[in-house]
Amino acid sequence: MLSNEELDQFIICKKCDTLHKKIPLHKGGKALCSKCNTLIYRRDDNMIEKTLALVVTALITLIIAFTFTIISININGLEQSLSLMSLFYVLLEHKQYIVGLMFLFLIVLFPIIMLYSMFLIIFFMKIKKYGYAVKRLLILLSHLKPWNMLDIFFISLLVAMVKLFDYARIELGVAFIALVVTLVLELIVIKNISFDELWKKYEDTYRDDYDKE
Repeated sequence: MLSNEELDQFIICKKCDTLHKKIPLHKGGKALCSKCNTLIYRRDDNMIEKTLALVVTALITLIIAFTFTIISININGLEQSLSLMSLFYVLLEHKQYIVGLMFLFLIVLFPIIMLYSMFLIIFFMKIKKYGYAVKRLLILLSHLKPWNMLDIFFISLLVAMVKLFDYARIELGVAFIALVVTLVLELIVIKNISFDELWKKYEDTYRDDYDKE
């Protein structure tokens, strides 16, 4: 039976499940699957600095997206301005409690928790402290990642807007632009950064604590 250290020398391609043995990479190098050519892992010595900047920006734009008007709809002179939070209250007013709770958790709370968790992970790694908290946050992030539906909500919003264009005048608010920026940054930070890379950074940063475990 292989030990944990021996198992750490291997990695599985997420696309075709081919097993590979890890090899050292030069700065900026990438390891591709020998079977399907999918990116398996890479070496980015500046990952922490880049990710921290992206996460801080994403948190700022997300706050803007939740605070200001996302769209204004004018139908026959009747105008209604909507924000992301007002949509939650509208659902409650129409007694759509289950949908409202799903909206609150999947669209509002989970993206905030994920980005804030990522910020804490990168910040703690940067200062090389609180290794136990970083480990727990990485586990939390891996559980929440599949439940982040902000991109699905944005697509649904676009579909609804297209249907309204024929009989309503729609003006996009500053929150709409902020939401687009947040989605782009989130895709880069959450979806494109490998958890294997984060765990490797965790092990390298807190090697002494990791060995004790």
